[in-house]
Amino acid sequence: MPVIHISTFKIADQEKAQALLEEVTAAMHRVTGVPLDKISAYLTEVEPSRWADAGILGSDPTFQTQSRRKTYVEEKKE
Repeated sequence: MPVIHISTFKIADQEKAQALLEEVTAAMHRVTGVPLDKISAYLTEVEPSRWADAGILGSDPTFQTQSRRKTYVEEKKE
């Protein structure tokens, strides 16, 4: 029985959250052939202040750029 766990920032629109769960379930069914009634999917919505990429919190104003860094050392632009 597949269990699909999606972690994401909060999805404010209920219809979008439902569509995501339906599409992911459909993809699992299509690819694996597992019957729909055996597939479970759920969302864990995480506050941006509790999520980090590259050590930068999702609530940080520089998240979009800083979360793409490769090291802690700043790269010099020439």
